[in-house]
Amino acid sequence: MKNIGHHLFARAELRGFLGVLFVLACTNAQADQTLSADWVETLLLDDQTQRNYRGQIAYRDSLRGLVVKADSAHVRVEDAIYHFLFRVSYKDTAREIRADTLIYEDRAGRATFRGRVFFRDSQRELGAHRVRFLREEEILIAEGDVALQLPEDRRLTASTLRYELTRERGNLHGQTQVRVIGDKGDTLEARADSIAFAKRGEALFFYRNLILRQGDMRGAATWGAYADSAMALSGNPAMTWAGAEQRDSIFARGAEMRLDLSGQAIGALALFDSTRIHAFADSTSRSQKIRADSARIVFHDDAPQRVHAWGNVRLDLRAQERAALSGSDLRLAYRDGKADSLILSGGCSGFYVARDSLSKSRLGGKRCLLWFAEGALSRMALFGEAHCTRIAQDSDRVTVSGDDLLLRFEAGRLSSVRADGAVRGHYIRVPEESKPEAVP
Repeated sequence: MKNIGHHLFARAELRGFLGVLFVLACTNAQADQTLSADWVETLLLDDQTQRNYRGQIAYRDSLRGLVVKADSAHVRVEDAIYHFLFRVSYKDTAREIRADTLIYEDRAGRATFRGRVFFRDSQRELGAHRVRFLREEEILIAEGDVALQLPEDRRLTASTLRYELTRERGNLHGQTQVRVIGDKGDTLEARADSIAFAKRGEALFFYRNLILRQGDMRGAATWGAYADSAMALSGNPAMTWAGAEQRDSIFARGAEMRLDLSGQAIGALALFDSTRIHAFADSTSRSQKIRADSARIVFHDDAPQRVHAWGNVRLDLRAQERAALSGSDLRLAYRDGKADSLILSGGCSGFYVARDSLSKSRLGGKRCLLWFAEGALSRMALFGEAHCTRIAQDSDRVTVSGDDLLLRFEAGRLSSVRADGAVRGHYIRVPEESKPEAVP
């Protein structure tokens, strides 16, 4: 008993041969560390001294500005390992952590929190089932339903987290998700196999199986990076906008993509290499398919407003009729969520097949302009060395050329052609006896 008497002060009572000592209050011998409680017992084990504390536990380290409070505690004196139990509060000059239990290894500079762990400082909040804090390295390692709240409404969740507090960077693994809330309430959500972040979440990096969601937009990619209100996607990313009943839906794919965000709402989408864009209406069979080297889609109120595609452009229009055109530069405008007009330049050429497939028209010019009515092709203007050849199924052929041509379509058929400037044309009609007999 003489070996431990200098560690304690207060009234003591010796009970039995086990060497159990009860006191009303106690303190460590070191001047910068104290531990007080309502009740304490000291156990003399084979090679260790263990103290058990109960009631209003308060551990203070004045050198580090640390205060730990709990309902009870166990201390292995020689190893300087403290086990705090129930309603644990850990608070130093920079942070506060609450948990059900805490194992604090003073010499190793390690604190392990378990239970309903909640971490908070001036920059972030963290919740998890288990958190290890490495004091000297300023590193947090969290496990189990990890939820991290960062500035600017960035919320990250995962199964595990490693966070370097001083360097403001971390890595998340397992069921990872990021939610970024914009100024107007728009929310960008992202999931991936793992996520890394830096600069308090201002920069985000996504690895493998990235899934995006924002409003009516859904996207997928292999990798992604987010910073400065922009997101870059790679690994054959694909995006889909599911339009409302009165709006077209859009599917887009490219080798790489870049999203420009405004308040977490998508303002524009740029596609690079092997670009494909498919706009379609769910309620009808009409669609516009665009293939190009690169493209850019601009959005307004979560709906496409215009499309610009360039480099080896191919356009395929399908409804009950069909048109296919090619050129080098395409600009498509939307009105009320539906295709309204389209300009194709760079030596456009192609064909138009009527709804009943009884006629086919070959078209060409330096530039063409298309207008749509309810998403269906209604007019087409060809400019510069324009020409149109209509071939009927019965082999009748009409060819018209001029500086400019204006074509009108009705009920899925070419109904009229008007030519201006250097007009030329011819009509070939196959004699009746040369036409194939009708099949009864």
